Amino acid sequence: MFNRFALPQKIARRLSTRGATASWSRPVVQIATVGVAVGMALIVLATSIVHGFQEEVKELVVGFGADMQVLNADYEEQKIVRSAGVERKLAALSGVDEVHPFYSMPAILESGEGVKGAVAKGLNAETSERLLGRFLIEGHSDLEEGEAVLSYEQTKRLGLVLSDRFTVYLVGGPTGVRARSLVLAGIYRSGLLEYDEEFMFLPAALIQQSAGWGFDVQLVFDSVGVVARGYGGSKPPRIEWLRRGEKEGKAWRSVSGWIGNEVAWEALTEDEYVVTASSREYGQRMHPDSVRLFRNVAGEWEWERMGAGWQATASGLEVFVNSQTELWDAEETVYAELPLGWRTETVLQQAPEMFTWLGMLDLNVEIIIGLMVLISIINMTSALLILILERRPMVGMLKALGMADGDVMRIFFWQSVRILGRGFLWGNTIGVLLVVLQSQTGVVTLNPEAYYLDVVPVHFDWGYLLAVEIMAFGACALMMWLPSLASIRIRPAEALRINR
Repeated sequence: MFNRFALPQKIARRLSTRGATASWSRPVVQIATVGVAVGMALIVLATSIVHGFQEEVKELVVGFGADMQVLNADYEEQKIVRSAGVERKLAALSGVDEVHPFYSMPAILESGEGVKGAVAKGLNAETSERLLGRFLIEGHSDLEEGEAVLSYEQTKRLGLVLSDRFTVYLVGGPTGVRARSLVLAGIYRSGLLEYDEEFMFLPAALIQQSAGWGFDVQLVFDSVGVVARGYGGSKPPRIEWLRRGEKEGKAWRSVSGWIGNEVAWEALTEDEYVVTASSREYGQRMHPDSVRLFRNVAGEWEWERMGAGWQATASGLEVFVNSQTELWDAEETVYAELPLGWRTETVLQQAPEMFTWLGMLDLNVEIIIGLMVLISIINMTSALLILILERRPMVGMLKALGMADGDVMRIFFWQSVRILGRGFLWGNTIGVLLVVLQSQTGVVTLNPEAYYLDVVPVHFDWGYLLAVEIMAFGACALMMWLPSLASIRIRPAEALRINR
């Protein structure tokens, strides 16, 4: 059975061949194809660059912090007492990739050539290494006591090179300001200038001790007994001994502590002791530290830490969420598992101006897509009208042979769709090649002071790009019905008389 709807497509396919187009209309079709190709290439570039900016800047901001932080609900209390059970629960939640403690404190950097304010972040075996693992350009980040990592911008400001010494003033804690002499062990450069100028890294223990989050008990043995020292706070802590042994029938007995004296001596006459450093002055704000001292089966002395001193405290927890999970959903899930007195704060709340700017980039892409689609429609409309004018005698003959107006319109509609298809194909090919070239070479650079990054980032969001391409192609194709209406006004008698 003859399919009348296939005939317009077949004629349109024949008209789209190179030899079927008259020489005077061929340049118009080529210009229309090039116009569509340029528009599609710009759409690919615009969407890839904007998504690249959004992904790169978000990854950098998250690298300096996390997708979400768990903090103390008391804004004046800049610490939490860690709980292994809570951390295990959070790490096991759906959508959560990693959970790490973090340690931060305001700092002032000083060298012979300048002074610079900064935020000191602590590093240890438990903290996240995402940022320095990617952006360290010199030295190492496996810090030992007395070492630090600075950004490239900070070293320029302070006139430092690797292995140079400089002074860090950690601001806060019970003593106000503590000065430390450190060695520059590593230099990083993320390209996010605003953050590079702000963050430096040092051993987490230095922040924990300086922040005054809790006391620290240290035991020193001698030939007769043991000396207990307590550290932390603006004044020496109170040291208290608890002991038990055969004389007390294995019962604990308190030995008088010392107030205002950081050293407490005890002769080791029993088999088990607990030493606690605390302070009445600080109450709940300074966490006590306790150490258990005991004889093992071999009769040798061993110790284990029991209390929640500064070793068990942190500024908070960093929670990293996988890319398939919505941040707000993950925050709700995490918050439900937190103890009373803890709160969550997302990266969107910590850097709202950054993400507002990134969100505004979507509007730029929408404007570019709209303009490119409009230009493509205008180019194709002009080309299609010229093609209809060129094929006026053919239209007259087809109508004289009995072809309906709708079928005639379909001929030119399908011809325009074929031209659009070529333009989309070439445009996507060119756009993808340019994006791949930029991703491999970074040939197009930026001023990081204005754009946060030093290289134009690109990222393919294939789902988004496919949806945009389908909508753009559909809009252009549907609009081709309007110029196709011009073929209806062609009268067979006039068209054949002109051809004769």
